[in-house]
Amino acid sequence: MIVSVDELKAHLRVQDSEEDSLMESLLLQAQAAANDYCRTAYDAEAPEPVRLAVLLMASHFYENRDNSDKAAFVTMQMAFHALLYPHRTIEDMF
Repeated sequence: MIVSVDELKAHLRVQDSEEDSLMESLLLQAQAAANDYCRTAYDAEAPEPVRLAVLLMASHFYENRDNSDKAAFVTMQMAFHALLYPHRTIEDMF
């Protein structure tokens, strides 16, 4: 993973470890979405904007798991795409 559970917990200001497995799952899903959008597989050396996009998406789904606020989702998705857009592998798109 390009973002660790500890980094996500620090970002969310979560101190306990009760939901570590949920956070790990959210990070894996966010990284998969970033990999899919960019058409590449990121490793530990991912650019900082890509790491931030993954952190943003995982944080959004952690904080809004009981809330289906469409406006918040659209805002997060726009930021996610804006951070990732310059890092896409265009040759693999078509």
